[in-house]
Amino acid sequence: MRKYNILVFPCDTEIANEIINSLETHKYFSLIYASSEEDSYRHLRGATVYWLPYVGESNFETELNAVVKDKKIDFIIPAHDDVSYTLSHIENDIEAKVIGQSVKVNEIVRFKDRTYEYFKGKLPIASIYRNEDELEFPLFVKPKRGEGSKNSFSIETKGEWEIFKKKYKVDDFVWMELLSGEEYTVDCFSHNGRLLYAGARSREKTLKGISILSRLVHDDEMNETFREYAHIISNELNMHGVWFFQMKRDAFGKLKLLEVGPRVSGTMMLNRVRGVNFVELALFQALGHDVEIIYNDIDISLARALKPIYKCSVEYENLYIDFDDSLWIDESYINTDIMKLIFQAKNENKKVILITKNRKNDLVGVLHRYGIANIFDEIIHLNDNEEKVDFMEGKALLVDDSFSERKKAIENGFYAYANDSIEAIMKCFSPISY
Repeated sequence: MRKYNILVFPCDTEIANEIINSLETHKYFSLIYASSEEDSYRHLRGATVYWLPYVGESNFETELNAVVKDKKIDFIIPAHDDVSYTLSHIENDIEAKVIGQSVKVNEIVRFKDRTYEYFKGKLPIASIYRNEDELEFPLFVKPKRGEGSKNSFSIETKGEWEIFKKKYKVDDFVWMELLSGEEYTVDCFSHNGRLLYAGARSREKTLKGISILSRLVHDDEMNETFREYAHIISNELNMHGVWFFQMKRDAFGKLKLLEVGPRVSGTMMLNRVRGVNFVELALFQALGHDVEIIYNDIDISLARALKPIYKCSVEYENLYIDFDDSLWIDESYINTDIMKLIFQAKNENKKVILITKNRKNDLVGVLHRYGIANIFDEIIHLNDNEEKVDFMEGKALLVDDSFSERKKAIENGFYAYANDSIEAIMKCFSPISY
């Protein structure tokens, strides 16, 4: 089986992060990135990012096909709702296969009012208000075409409603019952309308529409209910591939539909850690393979936080690693972060040297016990009167817990860091994305 080129667009969203994390080490798929933002944070990871116009611009299709042709793109995976919608309409004019749902699906689910109208009587739907004299406070308003909870908020009183009317064009919004209970996402995969998998998870804390605190649902009755609703959606819309839907409980605890998503969701990673890689499944499905879904029946929780990405101009050729309290912590375990750094350096053909004044006579024993004696290009065991800096050569970087050792290295024109900077070192000094 040959390797296929996958275009992720736009590559800067949390949805894109899940797509990339699903495929970046895959032996059959190579990732290509594109963005409509000139300053993509993917640049900070050393990636080449191809620029494309926003999907609403007249030259989008032309520029997209130019990238597809130039980079020999086989598949495009949309990482934004508007991109999913637009690509579904122009897929026949694109020289690559789009991983997404049909035009029919996108025309319904991209608009909240159309979604609620379509599933009225088929799924539990929140009360929708169409006239002002019907309003019951508190209520909730959301854009008919929107994403990420942008411009979606509760309105508690008649006075707040009047302020809302002055600020926004109210006909662009859905006015609906305020759902105050627990919220859930169900990540799904289908084949020609037949549901193959539905994995429900909680949405206990969200940021800009992305769940940042989530747990798999293990209540059998709830999961059966979610599967019933997933079957209805999949059958009604003839879903094919990856998709999701969200529900929320009302004040009386009844689940009601929030939205249906025709794409990868940002927190599908929770089900992926269970063993269900939706992106991989969708690609193999698109290649004509019969896909089978298996998963580990385990309990998983997820909390997400901002993750730093570094970029700097430092280069090094020789990596010097201290032993006591740097590689060997508390005389009891190996620092696995340093091990990752060591093998990153070896992947990039850098020289790795263990340099130490170890006086506890356990150096050889520890290295052999953990099977790491031979990973170093050189082991320098110093006497008490010798200085590490005198043995450092070329463009060198020292990792050492000792401030004085780091100070001497820096004063002599080398780079020096403590264990607290290992992650930055790996991401900052490497052209390889980790």
